[in-house]
Amino acid sequence: MKRALYYTLLFLLVSMVTALATSIIYAIVTGGNIMHTLGADGTQGIPVEVTLVGSITGNIILFAIFMWRRYCPVSRHYVRTKPWKVAVWCTIVSLGTIIPSLWIEEHLSFLPDLTNGMQGMFGNTLGYLAIAVCAPICEEVVFRGAVIRALMNWKPNWKLAVVISALLFCIAHMNPAQMPHAFLLGLLLGWVFVRTGSVVPGIIIHGVNNLTVYIIASSVPGIEDMSLADLYGGSETKALLSVLFSLLILLPALFQLHLNMKRE
Repeated sequence: MKRALYYTLLFLLVSMVTALATSIIYAIVTGGNIMHTLGADGTQGIPVEVTLVGSITGNIILFAIFMWRRYCPVSRHYVRTKPWKVAVWCTIVSLGTIIPSLWIEEHLSFLPDLTNGMQGMFGNTLGYLAIAVCAPICEEVVFRGAVIRALMNWKPNWKLAVVISALLFCIAHMNPAQMPHAFLLGLLLGWVFVRTGSVVPGIIIHGVNNLTVYIIASSVPGIEDMSLADLYGGSETKALLSVLFSLLILLPALFQLHLNMKRE
């Protein structure tokens, strides 16, 4: 358990330090006042590109540390089995989670959203790299490849390991509005990791999830202020039908994923 907490704290520490470092470097390069830049008002004036560079840098550093220290052992065995069916079903499962997750988040709107002002991350190359590439790879290495392994070594109960890792994963997002989705996604990702012994299927699910959100947010202006019904011309009925349709995709896909996954 201590090892799992250590990995989570390391993730948070590196993420915060790189974010702070990029902000300080930005202030120095632009000739600004460092203390003002780091203040409550100053942080709002930091370009989103600087924040994204900090996020990408932090993920790269974390990945390097976890590979170097072998916190997440790497093996090509699973990929060599050519699990194409698993990859396909992982993609379908991920797509099936999007609308139900939006619906859940919408109905938990009392949770504060700390991402205000970050809409600029969508629609640019840095945003794509940070959200759809670096985050899925790094977070799967940390929270599934390392954290779940540590929890299984602590207590060989895979269900407990998956739940605890999902809790740590949602807490690490540090945004209450995202935590319900992160927890549910963490359960799915943990289950897939335990069944396959590889982070690759989880990276596919995580990557497709983030990429889909990125594409939608980049394509629909002002979507952060819209409800699910707004996307369907204000029709609550169509919104509910879209949730139902997504579940009709998600549930059979989960069953097929269950049938096609093999343990290491």
